Amino acid sequence: MKTGRRSEVIKLFAYKIPFLKPLNFKGFNLKYREGLILQLQDKDGDISLAEIAPLPGFSRETLAQAKEQVIGLLERGLENLSEESELYPSVQFALDYAAQKIPCAPQAVNLDKVPLLQGDNQTVIKQYLALKCPDLVKLKAARQSPEADILLFNQLTSINPLLLIRCDANQAWTVEQADLFFSSINSSRLDYIEEPTASYIDNIQLAEQHQIALALDETLLQPDFCYQYKRCIKALVIKPSLIGSLQRMQALINNAHRDQLKVSISSSFESIVGLQQLTCLALYWQNSTDISLGLDTLKYFAAGPLTTAENLPEALSQLECLWATS
Repeated sequence: MKTGRRSEVIKLFAYKIPFLKPLNFKGFNLKYREGLILQLQDKDGDISLAEIAPLPGFSRETLAQAKEQVIGLLERGLENLSEESELYPSVQFALDYAAQKIPCAPQAVNLDKVPLLQGDNQTVIKQYLALKCPDLVKLKAARQSPEADILLFNQLTSINPLLLIRCDANQAWTVEQADLFFSSINSSRLDYIEEPTASYIDNIQLAEQHQIALALDETLLQPDFCYQYKRCIKALVIKPSLIGSLQRMQALINNAHRDQLKVSISSSFESIVGLQQLTCLALYWQNSTDISLGLDTLKYFAAGPLTTAENLPEALSQLECLWATS
């Protein structure tokens, strides 16, 4: 990978943002979201920001490993990146993004933004009503019993008969639990479901049996996974900071364009810096395929650093600086 103009000033910051209440990520109960911000300033004074934020339970690398790797790269000089045989996805994404200097737009006004609902049934219903009952939502599933998920799905669709729901089970169901869920809901209100079980083969079979649509998410994170067209696959959920390589993501966008799949550019609970990066990528790819944004995650943070786009330079100056060019 080429990094373009050599940066004159580089800084690496650490952040820690509290959640309003602890969130569970595949067994990791997190009170805070932690990550790194890489700031590159070139000789013309132009500044690029990139976020490095492995997500516990989903990323194969820890934050400590990512920090060690990126500081090692900075010590050796980013111009020597071509010598690196393998980078962690979170580090790869940050460096690829910074190198591309993709222009940001203030708002993705022409892209669909899909609100995220999660929590117990009562909480989710309150969230949905507060949003004034939109016709498309993403719903976290498989964090309670299948029976409770079925009840919630049916409650939401009874409130708004036009509602389409994109469910995300994060591979947490057994085949039997998924089968129960699909047999007990009005599947015409299910836009698609992301990864009902941990088995790609079982998910394909379940989708064909129940005539529902699938979206691939965690499956795309597997380095050896090779996408092939399946009639039941309707969408690809691309989480850039977990996939890493922009080149690999571009290949997925090309596949989606060829097979007329929907694409959701989705957050992994990054700070506002990361969310701006994902929005820019969505705008960059919007002419290639049907893109929507799954970035509705800032609402789960308490007020803290990097939760708003206002005064970013000042917010960065208040963070711990782990490394800087001398």
